[in-house]
Order: sequence, then C-alpha cells, then structure tokens
Amino acid sequence: MTQVQHTTTTPIVALPEGKECQSYKNTPLHDTGTVGFVLLVFFFLALFFRGGYKYITDIANHLFSIRKRQNAFEIHTASETFLMLAMIANTCIMSGLMFYLGIDYWYPEIGLSQNVFKWVSILSVFYGLFFLVQLLLYRTIGFTFAYNRDDIRLWLDGFKSSQAILGLVLSPIVFISLLYPASTLFMLILAIISYFCARIIFIIKGFRIFFNNFGSYIYFILYLCTLEIVPIFLICAGAINLCENI
Repeated sequence: MTQVQHTTTTPIVALPEGKECQSYKNTPLHDTGTVGFVLLVFFFLALFFRGGYKYITDIANHLFSIRKRQNAFEIHTASETFLMLAMIANTCIMSGLMFYLGIDYWYPEIGLSQNVFKWVSILSVFYGLFFLVQLLLYRTIGFTFAYNRDDIRLWLDGFKSSQAILGLVLSPIVFISLLYPASTLFMLILAIISYFCARIIFIIKGFRIFFNNFGSYIYFILYLCTLEIVPIFLICAGAINLCENI
C-alpha cells in the first residue's frame, strides 16, 4: 500500500524594503549646550529686568534724543549696569545664532551642524569682539573730531543702546527661526533689516550730535564709509572665512 506524503509549503511573504537611513541634522534647538547658553543669558536678563523696566525705556528713548545730561557724572545703579551688560551679551549670542543660521542656510557644505555649540560660541565671541573694536574706534573718532566730552559720552551711550535694543529685537526672530525652520530665510531677512535699522538710527544720532563739529559733509561721508559700511562687509566675510578655516 502506497503512502501519500503531504508536504506543506510555507508561503513566502515579501517584506517591503525600508528607507535608507539618513543622517540627522543637528540644530541649535536640539543642542543642549546652546540652549543652556541662551537660557542662562535670559535668566540674567529676567533677574536684572525686575525693577529695571524704566531703565530699558530710557535706553530706547536715549536712541532718539541728543539731550545732554544735567549731571555729567550721572551714576547708574549696579542693577542697571548689569542689565546693560546682560543685554549686550544677549545681542552677541543672538547675532552669533543668526550668523550660524545664515551660514548654515547659504553655505551648508561647511557643515556647521556637526558641532552646533562650538560654532555658535565662536560666532558669538566673534561678534562680541567686533562690538568692542567698534566701541574703541568710536571713542577714538569722538576724541578726534569732538570738542565736548559730553557729546562723546552721548554718542557712545547711543551705540551701546542701539546694540542692546537690537538684541531684544533679534530674540523673537531667532526663536521663530529655530522653532519653524521653514521660515529661516524670511527671518534672516528680518534680522538683516533690524540690524540696518539699528545702524541707521545710530548714524542719525551721530549726525545730529557732531555735524556742526565735523564742519562739512566730507567728514561725515568718510565716517560712514570707514565705520559703518566697510565693517558690515568685513564682519560677514570674516565670519564665513572663520567657519571655513577652523
């Protein structure tokens, strides 16, 4: 008697191919060091802002005023001094972040996202040095062309005020760029416009203070080219070269 063997075949199921693994692009929002850096500055801003609202209002008003102080030796409180320092530090960090976003957007081949905290720190320090160099140049130009020390002090205070307010304006622009990467280009354009607006306000203030002392439009044009127009190209080219060569 012949036995019939029954064989069972297991159906072969074709598994769908998975997608190729893609490298995850790091951003400042996902970098612990960068986020902690920003939160630390905001902590100091909030700490010194308490009770310093009037001082910030005075800073904003100071940008559009050329009224000399009645007391040339007017002393700010320690809280106001630290608030100004915190605002300037905030400007440097926000500018560093905008430099990072701009270079990473227009020059992705540099690969800044491989080490976000490093590049944000370098670019923030770079802008801080640029701020100090400009402050030194403004002081030198002021003592060269101005005959009144009150005018020099008024001019330098205007520069620091414009930079402090610029940082506050850049803060929401930076956060929107980080939260909504699709808006990066539009936010970069807003940041550039904000920077130029701050410079224009400061230039107008300097013109109102020193025009009579400069004596002619030629000096003012030289001032614009030397301290306002040329540095913009220098800092942009310097930031890009810095990222390419480090």
